[in-house]
Amino acid sequence: MRRLSFLILLAATATATGPCAHSAPQRWAKAMPTADFSVDRPIGWAATAGPADRLYLVNFACRPIAAGQAGAGLCDGQAEISVRSEAGAPKAARTQACWNLVETVSETQVAPGRRTQTSQLSCAIGPRRFLIVERHWKGDRHAASYERIAMRMAKSLRYPAKTPGRPLFPRL
Repeated sequence: MRRLSFLILLAATATATGPCAHSAPQRWAKAMPTADFSVDRPIGWAATAGPADRLYLVNFACRPIAAGQAGAGLCDGQAEISVRSEAGAPKAARTQACWNLVETVSETQVAPGRRTQTSQLSCAIGPRRFLIVERHWKGDRHAASYERIAMRMAKSLRYPAKTPGRPLFPRL
């Protein structure tokens, strides 16, 4: 009985951690889209074209079926996460990371019966406001995984980006 339960546990672990485009990646890398901030990003998610001061990631590359429709840039089973910073946080906090995250969830109808769900995480670090936006099709069975990835990215966000030889906060 002990051997059987161990084999079942081993098989379940192999299935849960096996290579899949939708599962939460186990490996992460540091991304520095600008000199302003750094964030961990999952290896296996592709960076897409966008402004230099932002980071756009998708879990796999595809060609949208309804290209040209507003909001239809996602394929079935695809998710995207973007990270950007804005000037003018309401109150300058003397922190280096996101400690007070605010989450806003919204839905957008793209076509009859087709809705996207967007989760926006925001926080203030120093004089900047950071937005981590995750978007996927409503009803996607991997939505929880996408949300965990966005949350980990938000927790890893650092401003200013820590570079060797440069202190995070200059001494006064």
